[in-house]
Amino acid sequence: MSSLSMIKNIQYLRFLAAALVVFAHSNLQIYGVGPQLTNLGGFGVDIFFVVSGFIMPYIIFGGLYREGVSAKMGAAGFLWRRITRIWPMYFLTIVMVLFISYLVSTGAIPNVTADLAYIFNGSKIEPAWIFQTLTFSHWDRPPILGIGWTLQVEFLFYAAIAFALAASAKTLEGIEAILIAFFFTALIMSPSSPIASAFSNAMVIEFLLGFFLYRTVSRGLLIQKHIAMILVVITIPAVLLIEHTGAIKLQGNLYRPIAWGVPAFFLTWAALSLESYTPKIPTLELLGDASYSLYLTHGFVSPVFVYLLVSTGIASALSWWFYLPLYLIVCQLIGLAAHLYIEKPLNRYIRNLVRVEKKCATA
Repeated sequence: MSSLSMIKNIQYLRFLAAALVVFAHSNLQIYGVGPQLTNLGGFGVDIFFVVSGFIMPYIIFGGLYREGVSAKMGAAGFLWRRITRIWPMYFLTIVMVLFISYLVSTGAIPNVTADLAYIFNGSKIEPAWIFQTLTFSHWDRPPILGIGWTLQVEFLFYAAIAFALAASAKTLEGIEAILIAFFFTALIMSPSSPIASAFSNAMVIEFLLGFFLYRTVSRGLLIQKHIAMILVVITIPAVLLIEHTGAIKLQGNLYRPIAWGVPAFFLTWAALSLESYTPKIPTLELLGDASYSLYLTHGFVSPVFVYLLVSTGIASALSWWFYLPLYLIVCQLIGLAAHLYIEKPLNRYIRNLVRVEKKCATA
């Protein structure tokens, strides 16, 4: 695990997480399937958060942690890498949402269903809401793109890490201490500040679980092969069982980090423990690379897909077992195309631009 690209199972998990979230928005309710099943696809978000919590220190320290190793980047470099990785595709996705909202609000799209009108409407074109969405400062309302709430939580976590790096925390222990103090302070201040309330979001616990997993794996503490394989197989069914039986009697904001975050932690730990046993599958690695584009684009592809099938009567002519794979394939193909022809070239352009600017500055 000397470089991020070598962690095959992290890439496979990213694809699994994105596919679960896409399933969560499959709108199987049009076939009478209750939301209790599809909502559990949201477990993909918890996997994403734990994986991100693991990847961030992996990037900062250039691989698994070794005693005496210092952070290999400062606050500005870390934030710049995160912003250029996340924000451009998010911006383009929001532009697409605004475009569809404009078409819906002007009547350019006929016979709009209630679901489509709820997701895309004239209120989404409000300048203040657009600004809040693009700057992740939507403290008192959701972003224009519903799934964008997860990116706000991600960036709050990035901001806390940048704060730790700016405070000259160069060791893993130092960063961990500042992160815990940062979020504990936000929790205390949350009743009087919507910003502090956002920073104290209980979902941040899942990022911290990923951070803890990074420390665990760095120390060589891996799960025995056969136990890890069992965990990989049973984790998602176990989450389904927990939800169906109500086995965890916890109320409030801590429920999800415990009921879903902890299983995501063990699934990720098991996957990392199986890294040396897992074959290299280029297709799955590519799909893992494309997971971010899939996650974003399905935010507008999913409701438009359902609208087209319902409004044309195609949905009623299909059974749900044919509709679901068709839906998943369409979302995946569009996400993959966005990754290959928009996300990758855009990221490459930004990296090359930075290199040119650095050369000019040192010339």
